[in-house]
Amino acid sequence: MQYSKVSEFMSRRAEQMLSGQIEALAAAFAYPLPVYLQDLPVVVSKAESACAMLCLQRLSMIQRHVVAVRPTVTAIDLPRKGRFRVWVDWLEVAIPPEGTRRASAVYYCSDAGDGMKIEMVSYTRLSTPELQPQFAALALSA
Repeated sequence: MQYSKVSEFMSRRAEQMLSGQIEALAAAFAYPLPVYLQDLPVVVSKAESACAMLCLQRLSMIQRHVVAVRPTVTAIDLPRKGRFRVWVDWLEVAIPPEGTRRASAVYYCSDAGDGMKIEMVSYTRLSTPELQPQFAALALSA
């Protein structure tokens, strides 16, 4: 997988989050979607649940006055049978800077020619650990 294609995909996700294009963000996931919030595994069964979780995350960003989200792709696996992992560090830049936070995740992706899909996410660092209980409840209510 080309670095430029993956980096552009993640940058587009950051722009979609900031501009509130939640449905477009959710459309990039394959369902059911396993998500590991550090030590807490949840399964997001449908796009509606993903949208609710993404809305919570965006609300946190708005409350912290996040003005930019900068993804840095730190590594990409060599694809095997159309699947690959992507390591991404996210910087959520806020004004004032006290609201700035970082997140890190490993994305398990596929590319069948019609665009990248995210099949699983494993967060190694959360920017919104306080939202873990709400994320878990939304995933379970699906």
